[in-house]
Amino acid sequence: MAIIGESNSGKGSVLANIIAQEAAAGGEIWFIDLKAGMEAENYAQVLDRKAYNLDEAETMLADFNTGVDTRAQQWRGKLRSLNDNQAAHRLLVIDEAADMIRSGASKKKSDACVELVRSALSRSRALNCTVVVATQNPRVTISLPYRSLLLTTLALRLNSKSEAVMAMGEDAVRRGARPWQIPFTRPGDGYLWDTETNQVRYLHVPFVTDEEIHALRRVGGDGNGRSGSGSPVPATPSTSGYRGLLRRPLLRCEMRDEDA
Repeated sequence: MAIIGESNSGKGSVLANIIAQEAAAGGEIWFIDLKAGMEAENYAQVLDRKAYNLDEAETMLADFNTGVDTRAQQWRGKLRSLNDNQAAHRLLVIDEAADMIRSGASKKKSDACVELVRSALSRSRALNCTVVVATQNPRVTISLPYRSLLLTTLALRLNSKSEAVMAMGEDAVRRGARPWQIPFTRPGDGYLWDTETNQVRYLHVPFVTDEEIHALRRVGGDGNGRSGSGSPVPATPSTSGYRGLLRRPLLRCEMRDEDA
């Protein structure tokens, strides 16, 4: 899945909701943040793995692919697709994916990381793994070597129709996606484009505060999914029946009337 949106469009809250729902469901969360961990470290208490530079990212991505290989060897010929009953869901988040594309002395390691991402995307979904790639720059997404493997795109506010085409493709725009028309005053609003179903949906993901993020705890952290203070963990899933961003409902995601 690709999440694309300008600064202050709500990208951080989308990631926060996705991570919160994964923590609530007891899944594994792996996070690559090449901006020195400025975003990912806020979630340190619920992360299984984290990488804040290219060396760490390469090691982590290699381990992620090894996990995919292990699951494939264990289940091939038995099931075509795994769920939580066979293996814990594993979420890999790559924030500001464009930062992984390097030149000069870092190009060799950068290329290795990109190839590992491509490998993970091409094989992981049937094995109960999800890869989420986020970026602010839609112009970069079209040059990502693995862009065609990101089958679902959430486009938050963008600057122009041409950026929307870069982010989602012409077909999504023809079918009604208009992220360049989302007002600045509506962060968290976006168009979800699923290339497998050829559907565009307009939705809203609520804002998540820093306090809510820092209060996240894994379900079962003390045996009953409660924080150290005894209050309910903020990651408790809502009753929303919407599915699409991950293999679970997106926490607190709301379908929205575009004219509302």
